[in-house]
Amino acid sequence: MSEGTLREKMARLFGAYDADGNGYIERRDFEIIAERINANFSDTGSRRAVAVAAVFQEMWDGMASRMDVDGDQRISLDEFITDKLKTALADADAAHTRQRADRRRRLFDAMDRDGDGKVSLDEYQGFFRAFGVPAPQAEKTFARLDVDKDGFLTIDEMIETTLEYSTSTDPQASSSDLLGPLGPAPRS
Repeated sequence: MSEGTLREKMARLFGAYDADGNGYIERRDFEIIAERINANFSDTGSRRAVAVAAVFQEMWDGMASRMDVDGDQRISLDEFITDKLKTALADADAAHTRQRADRRRRLFDAMDRDGDGKVSLDEYQGFFRAFGVPAPQAEKTFARLDVDKDGFLTIDEMIETTLEYSTSTDPQASSSDLLGPLGPAPRS
């Protein structure tokens, strides 16, 4: 187990957030992600679509205030990884703060398009498609994460997954391929 695995996962996460592929995370990237999620579910203009846009706006605001150390309104890969590694150590010790738990709940709600309190494979694929994860990869990851094999992911399974992804240095952890298999990140 090494910090290298965590760095690799954080670089992949950076790439997923860099929706326009310009090498930086900016406010517009989060707008693009929210638009993609809503488009994947043919859901634009609804109350749910507004909530999805709001949670991604909040994510940008929080990340920018914490990570944009040079104040240029964009986050570089170095700024992102430096902050994420520091945060991973805090998360590993303190689990997750109430604010992060609330954000994870709202992201879960963004995936749970029918509001039944669980995420189906179709919902999971539609959500992660917005981050560039191909459907076959999402299906494979979903199967690994569905611990009880009931065909759905619960909020508890998703919180555990995202926490593990952001803190575990184990390349074999079930969440390690959340955004695709580890190794060189695919070019967009």
